[in-house]
Amino acid sequence: MSYERRLAFNLRIRGLAEPEIAEVIGEVRAHQVAAGTPAEAEFGTAAEYAKQFPKMKRRSRGQTIVTIGTVLAIAYVLFAVLLTVLFRVDIREYVGPITLQPGLALIVAGFLAGFLTDYFQPVQNSRASR
Repeated sequence: MSYERRLAFNLRIRGLAEPEIAEVIGEVRAHQVAAGTPAEAEFGTAAEYAKQFPKMKRRSRGQTIVTIGTVLAIAYVLFAVLLTVLFRVDIREYVGPITLQPGLALIVAGFLAGFLTDYFQPVQNSRASR
């Protein structure tokens, strides 16, 4: 895990836009080259450095994926309940004895996919974003 990846992840969590993240990463790289010291020695940990930037209300791609997974899980549960109440269809015949397990799997998969998306998404080149 590189300092830049951890910093980009922490900045995404704070809601910064990708061009802003690219600019911050570019400044960190430039300072690192000019000073000849590791970024962590100059700026502190990535989480500490990211805290100096204001939190925005912007949603990252990962947060959007988590929201979609949660909405799908809620829709599945409502669908299962409606099938049982309106049509007297027992969904356990199709999904097994634990009715809520597919909904739980959707939520867990959404959280995991959201985290991995925010963490491994490459930072845009700061020159390309201008």
